[in-house]
Amino acid sequence: MTTDPQTNTDTMDLNEGRDEVVEEAKPEEGLELHVGSNVFRTTNGVIKLQGKEQIVLEVQAQPPALFVTMDFYDEQAQRIGHLRRNQLSAAGSNRFVVSATTAPHATIEDHLTVTVSDRATGTTVIEVCVFQRRKIRFTSGTFYTHKGELVSISPHYCRIGAGLTKFGDVVESRGGIAVIG
Repeated sequence: MTTDPQTNTDTMDLNEGRDEVVEEAKPEEGLELHVGSNVFRTTNGVIKLQGKEQIVLEVQAQPPALFVTMDFYDEQAQRIGHLRRNQLSAAGSNRFVVSATTAPHATIEDHLTVTVSDRATGTTVIEVCVFQRRKIRFTSGTFYTHKGELVSISPHYCRIGAGLTKFGDVVESRGGIAVIG
């Protein structure tokens, strides 16, 4: 800004400062979870179901990996297994099987998937995949909460028991927990 001596008014050159950055680009933080058609932005990767933290998701850049930590319950609300960073505890190893896809020369840009299946029924208990570095999608899920209520996840919805169905919600978690039910 300059002052014109003849008119004693302030003038501004409109081309001045054109190359200045108005706002710096901020890196995306936290994980974005896609549970059915619901989106939980900037989470810490923890999912709380019916008041209890039941699932923890982690993405590791080097070497590229997707990790799932989860407690498994039956319809009587009895804990029947535990998965810690893709490794089953002794109690759950007879009932469940875990597969994690990786490529020999995988990068964080590759499609990394973790699937947990029930050995007895052959059904997929949970399947999650990472895309675009920090986004995790639940492709399917059929498991029980700590209260013994069935959780069903499809590409379109997340349903807990007969009373709660969530679809199309977008939640800003601000670095916190994703709460469902």
